[in-house]
Amino acid sequence: MNHIKSLLLASIITSASANAFAAENDAIVTLDLTKAGTEFTFDKETGAWDKTYSEEDPTIDSQLFCFLHNATTAYQSWWGFTASNSANNMPSDNYLKYQFSNMDKGGIALDKDGNVLKNEYGAPVASDTIPYLVAYYAAFMGEQSVDMIFNDGLAHEVIGCYVNLSTYSYYTTLLGDNYCRRFTNNDKFTLTIHGIAEDASEKTVEVVLASADNGFYTGATGWSYVDLTPLGAVNELYFTLDSTDSGAWGMNTPGYFCLDKLMAKEQPTTSVSKLGAKSTLSYNRATKTITNTGKAFIAIYNTAGQLVKSDETETLSLDGMENGVYIARSGDNTLKIII
Repeated sequence: MNHIKSLLLASIITSASANAFAAENDAIVTLDLTKAGTEFTFDKETGAWDKTYSEEDPTIDSQLFCFLHNATTAYQSWWGFTASNSANNMPSDNYLKYQFSNMDKGGIALDKDGNVLKNEYGAPVASDTIPYLVAYYAAFMGEQSVDMIFNDGLAHEVIGCYVNLSTYSYYTTLLGDNYCRRFTNNDKFTLTIHGIAEDASEKTVEVVLASADNGFYTGATGWSYVDLTPLGAVNELYFTLDSTDSGAWGMNTPGYFCLDKLMAKEQPTTSVSKLGAKSTLSYNRATKTITNTGKAFIAIYNTAGQLVKSDETETLSLDGMENGVYIARSGDNTLKIII
């Protein structure tokens, strides 16, 4: 894990609210995009979040969770996470347009107590009124291009989540197309969920999304629960995909999956003593200025670990910098900045 990723995970530790420690030890936060801090408007035809191809929104924030979203508007491309409310699970002749759907036709419903609603067979109930996350993994954009951190910057115990095949990945592994082959014997499409702890150690959980053996195809068509407790307390989750249908340029299988109802303990596992002194760094997004009270040095890094700006000053203007996620650093103090 690169140095700046460690900073990203610790970036808002110094500004964590004391209220975070008042939570019940057994309280669970369940991802619910209807409560998202990010404002969603969805395309009526495709179901895609209308900021999917926008570079202005580098994160999707909901409750404890901060999912990284990347886009290049000029090339109409995106990677990482986006949101969708599509209920279309039919095959398509134009998956680049209709890439924002899952096989269960919607996000997972919750009951009145905030628990996952299940049907008579014990399967989660999907609803076309509930948004969910669509992830696109592009290995050439970096191993950790599909990434999630916690909004309070602290380590939390992760409990589980639900994953599903996107319609794009389902139908191409089932039927094949001009770019990838139909799954046959010994084929497998695998999601690996990586948990990064405070000491930068890493544990993983692996999920088979689609496979074929002896001509028999198996693909997730409903939301499947993934137990994440083996990962323990983490600052970060990142997600990678692998397929037996791969070539010199990587996977031929489209690198999509869908995610909903990620669960984590609300009580942080980072102790108060680890938080240290309050940060001297603060950011005014309206004026695009960062202030370092009492100290005359500020350095700004991007999430690739590159120093993009620095000055021996207490106030630094970030006007003119590209929109995105950055880390400000001064001595031991760090702060996540979203421009």
